[in-house]
Parts: sequence; C-alpha cells; structure tokens
Amino acid sequence: MEVLLSTIASMFKPDERFVMHRYYSTRLSMIVGMILIVIWFNYELIANNHVRWDLLVIAGVIAITKLMAMAYYRIAQ
Repeated sequence: MEVLLSTIASMFKPDERFVMHRYYSTRLSMIVGMILIVIWFNYELIANNHVRWDLLVIAGVIAITKLMAMAYYRIAQ
C-alpha cells in the first residue's frame, strides 16, 4: 500500500525542470513588464506632458521589491 501511495504521489510532484522553467518565465515576464511600464511612463511624460503617478508608483514598487529580495537572499545564504 505504501509503495502504491508513493508511486501516485511521485506522478504529481513537479521535477526540477518544471520549477526552473517556471522561475525563468516569471523572471522574464517581470523584466518585460517593468520595461513596458517605464516606456509608458516616459511616453506619457514626453508626448503628453502628463505625469502618470500610478505608473511611477508601480515601477518604484517593483524596483524596491527586487532590491529587497536581492538583499534578503544575499543575507540568507
């Protein structure tokens, strides 16, 4: 019975490749999203002379979160 349960559980356990692909895709989407937000903010500022504070806040929060995560992982290891 124990062998059967461990076999069934191993079928649903993701392997390392799945975890790494998920990590890389999340990282890539975060980079692309950050670039698009900064481009959109600059476009609104230059073309329309309008400061979009919401875009600035989102870009700032993403940058601060990234820096805090880098500092945490540096200290934690």
